[in-house]
Amino acid sequence: MKKLSSFSSVKFLTSSIATLAISLISSQSATAATIALGFTKLTGVTGGSPATTAVYRAEIPVLSFGEIASIVIKDISNGTGGTPGNVSGFDLDGIKLSYLAVDSAAAAKNISISDLVDVFDFTPTGTILTPGSQRPPTTPPLFGTTGGNVNNAVATLGNFDANSTTDPRRIFGFFSLGDNGQVEFKLKSPVSTNSPLYLYIGEVGDNGEVAAGEVIVSQPASPVPEPSGLAVLSLAGIYLAVRHRKKNKSQ
Repeated sequence: MKKLSSFSSVKFLTSSIATLAISLISSQSATAATIALGFTKLTGVTGGSPATTAVYRAEIPVLSFGEIASIVIKDISNGTGGTPGNVSGFDLDGIKLSYLAVDSAAAAKNISISDLVDVFDFTPTGTILTPGSQRPPTTPPLFGTTGGNVNNAVATLGNFDANSTTDPRRIFGFFSLGDNGQVEFKLKSPVSTNSPLYLYIGEVGDNGEVAAGEVIVSQPASPVPEPSGLAVLSLAGIYLAVRHRKKNKSQ
């Protein structure tokens, strides 16, 4: 009988190992799901001076299949409400995440640090802005942004502290999304949803501009299951190749 060459054995062994690796990687791939959020307007207003920030709360329910990886806020004002120019679209005063539910704008502003989930990265790496359109005038650019990124030195997104004014001498504490713009907050670490979470966002001016939200839930890779049919075949291939090489050496 014709002997299998050493070169052919090596090729067969290498192919089997690669097939096994691909099979195991495929079984461990993580997935993600998107969940839309509905906001409820809280009572009263808060903010800096003037203080007319409306605060909205969304409940993120208990989820048994993953952890929150990012949060997206979108302007859905459809070009109405608010003021044009560099404050077009939803004007985001701040964003907070907590396991504590409160019912008023003032209480949302005063949630203690110990009750907050500290996972926001307000740098351009963690806060990714997709600016919407700007109603005339189109200069200066959207307030609270620099070079198409959120400037958190101006926006101060960790607090509901916006001065609700367009006076260039006093305007501070928020940024504008632009019409149909959006911002994605990539969290510094995944957040467990073993208990209900509450997301709070502030809209400067309380003047009819609205936003929608969604969370991106990352589903961790599942443990390596029993080898699939492809993996079993690969293991069998490795075994046969090794056995054949040992047999050749003994002859």
